[in-house]
Amino acid sequence: MDLRETDVVTRISANIETEDFAAAAALSERLIGEFEATELEIYRADPEGGWTGYLVSVGYRTPPADGEDPAETLHRAAVPALFHFGLNAEFFEIHGTPETGQYGSYDAYDTRADGFTLYSLMAAVGGTDPREPAYVTRHDFTPRAETDVISRVHLYVPTGDLRLAVNLCGRPAADLSASLLRISTDAGPCEAVLLSAFPALAGESGEEALSRVTTEVTDRLSRVNMSVRAIHTGLDDDPFYTEPG
Repeated sequence: MDLRETDVVTRISANIETEDFAAAAALSERLIGEFEATELEIYRADPEGGWTGYLVSVGYRTPPADGEDPAETLHRAAVPALFHFGLNAEFFEIHGTPETGQYGSYDAYDTRADGFTLYSLMAAVGGTDPREPAYVTRHDFTPRAETDVISRVHLYVPTGDLRLAVNLCGRPAADLSASLLRISTDAGPCEAVLLSAFPALAGESGEEALSRVTTEVTDRLSRVNMSVRAIHTGLDDDPFYTEPG
């Protein structure tokens, strides 16, 4: 994906206490509309991580202005989110230096909003690479096991509308028992990544589990009406050392 590297991406992260994916998707669509977001992530909370339900993150872009230093761009980029949630801009902190790289953050932990809890607001140059590794939980919110097989599927979504892409990805997310859905766009068709954790069957070796899950995922994707870019499976959270292509 061709990220505009000089743009600042402000990421808003929230927790919605529900096990209903449709409710999490509705929240993401609402935040996309409110902030004209270009990237999002919906993922099941880790049952051992302190949150319940789903975590939703959206990111919107702000290009730098002429003559503006990085810290000024970071502050300006965060203003729409700070104002929207009634947060005090004085507590938005800039970290790092121009030489080493800078980012801005607001510790919004436990900030109640309309039907959800805001827990993080960050601004940084660049965006989220859809191939970035991420921890993925089981679809039923139960704790993971070392023998779980992780699948990662890359899809091209036939729309540049991020809200419509969320809707289109609901079916494959359900078919794949996905616990993480990441969608991004760069003024073109959206790219989606879905991660799932499949428990191994009793008495099944790692090789047998990998083979079974790969076959199951491939079969389920035959019902998806969009282009499949890549499928990967592995026994850890970063089995994707080969770039999709």
